[in-house]
Amino acid sequence: MQINYDSLWRLIAFAIALLPVFVLLDRWWRERIYNLQGKTILITGGSRGLGLVMARQLIDAGARLAICARDAAELERAQTELGQRGGEVLALTCDVTDQAQVEQMVQQVLDRFRAIDILINNAGTDIVGPVETLTMQDYDDMMKLHFWAPLYTMYAVLPQMRQLKNGRIVNISSIGGKLASPHMVGYCASKFALVGLSEGMRTELALDGIAVTTVCPGFIRTGVVDHAVIKGQHRKEFAWFSIGDSLPLISASAEKVARATIAGLRRGATEVIVPLPTWFSVKFYALFPGLSTNLFGLVNRFLPEPGGIGKERAFGKDSHSAWSPSWLTYLSNRAARRNNELPVTEPKGTTEVKQVGTDNKRSPQPTLAEDKQSGFPLIDPSQAPPEVQACFNDIQNTLGIPWKPANWRAYGMFPTVMQLFWQRLKRATQTESFLEDAIALNEQVYQDVNDWYQPSYQIDVDRAAQRQIQRELNAFSFGNPQLLIQQIALSKTLAGEVVGQDGNADMRGGSHAYRHPEIQLIGEQEAREISTKMQSVYRDIKQTLGVPIVNSDYQALAHWSDFFIVAWEDIKLWRERPEYQLLKQAIVQRAENAASRLSPAVVIGESEVRDLLDNPEDFQQIQQTVQMFTDILPELMIQDALFYLGLAGVQPAIAH
Repeated sequence: MQINYDSLWRLIAFAIALLPVFVLLDRWWRERIYNLQGKTILITGGSRGLGLVMARQLIDAGARLAICARDAAELERAQTELGQRGGEVLALTCDVTDQAQVEQMVQQVLDRFRAIDILINNAGTDIVGPVETLTMQDYDDMMKLHFWAPLYTMYAVLPQMRQLKNGRIVNISSIGGKLASPHMVGYCASKFALVGLSEGMRTELALDGIAVTTVCPGFIRTGVVDHAVIKGQHRKEFAWFSIGDSLPLISASAEKVARATIAGLRRGATEVIVPLPTWFSVKFYALFPGLSTNLFGLVNRFLPEPGGIGKERAFGKDSHSAWSPSWLTYLSNRAARRNNELPVTEPKGTTEVKQVGTDNKRSPQPTLAEDKQSGFPLIDPSQAPPEVQACFNDIQNTLGIPWKPANWRAYGMFPTVMQLFWQRLKRATQTESFLEDAIALNEQVYQDVNDWYQPSYQIDVDRAAQRQIQRELNAFSFGNPQLLIQQIALSKTLAGEVVGQDGNADMRGGSHAYRHPEIQLIGEQEAREISTKMQSVYRDIKQTLGVPIVNSDYQALAHWSDFFIVAWEDIKLWRERPEYQLLKQAIVQRAENAASRLSPAVVIGESEVRDLLDNPEDFQQIQQTVQMFTDILPELMIQDALFYLGLAGVQPAIAH
């Protein structure tokens, strides 16, 4: 028999070429046939970060959730958000490093839902520092959380999964479980242990119809960095770690990792490594372990040496510096607001398993315009003490804006601190140079936006309404640059930096501002009364921008809902453009330069602010409030310009 080798080789080449197609079709098919609708899923560490992002996506897919964490306040915020998406959520306090609590927690989930179809072991933390600073307790804590805790939960759910001959288990490990990074030895050792446990369990449990998936992501932008444990020269260690966690080419968004994890869960994948650069890094390490470790040794030469606080522990929130948080960590900072990572209340714990969200909630105090659940309560100016109202009026008159800014209403929760802030800033904001900087920021935004924005909508708005919308946008367009410069100045001075120089500055001869009667704002309750669509838009704004409040700009524009809703949908699309992110960075840089030129000097330190507080721990709340508004104001400046340019294309209605 004569063999035609040419035909044989062509057949083999054709089969090899088709192999990736068959693999992709197989993946696609297995993901489609596994339906999450009605499945009960237990997520450890589900109150924030990646766990919360996965919970959102699973709720949207129709699953029922049980989430656990140590912090009851975090859990309650997460449960409230997830409940608003229409899902059934059970939230339980539990320390997953305590086997008795884990077994009790799992039993409560089974009592509520009868079965646990999917277990996602997500709870974890980071510890960063050179090996000289690590103690046996550090290694023990990492192993308890990353190895023993997943083992406890797996053993707790296995009996009923085995009985049903069905189940899925997902263990969230890390790239640190595949290759060892310098200054993260304790973390990597525990994640390596989890990878071994997870892969071993997969081989053992396949006979019982249970699929175990190991997930090894690289840096994820969840906003978790302020919760990390930092040792040694903690500010320098936090800087490299948090910047790496935020840079787009190095890190992946939590949403992307969550989607990849859920896709892997649905197809019963052995392993999920995401994003693609992480996958290549893992494969390179597997092929060339010697070369890889040598390269890591070279990197280690550039990392901070031992010293600083030594073996003592600091959290990320206690390790801030001029490098971080900064524009380099913008994406991570934004993720922290979106993913319930704020406020940071470490260390925390729980001694019992308890369902949250069942107690009667206390009504907010009458002086609050936003409830305390938001984490950034705002004082109601109409019910504020006289001295606070007087301060608000002075701020309005000095800045020349017709509304009471949300940031100052947040500081109004601490009246003495607000008065200190304003006392230091007032003379600076009255100068001609301050006004010129604010105008220059405005001009930059409008010029740059005009170069690339093309609105995709046209709405009938009569000329009177169009003029009124323009007047309101003018007010916010003028006010937001002033507020941004103030925010950056406060952020710098809270860190103990000296902003500006003492000296004589030309004071403004008048208001020089765009003024008109008080702007009428529409609160969330009023938005609900307009339409269910408006209510969902308010919720969408908060989620998209990562802020716990709907800003004054949107509360004013909501008077014209036909224009506002369509324009917001258009703006969301344009937010994804690279020009948008670049413009925000340019705005912040110019505002930082302007803040540095403030005259006279604005000097406020942590100790000075703490001395004015009844509870010194509230200093962290103030820092977070300042940072939140610093981050969101560049967004609002660009969006005000987008609204304005979109309004220019509106077709006036013809009167009949």
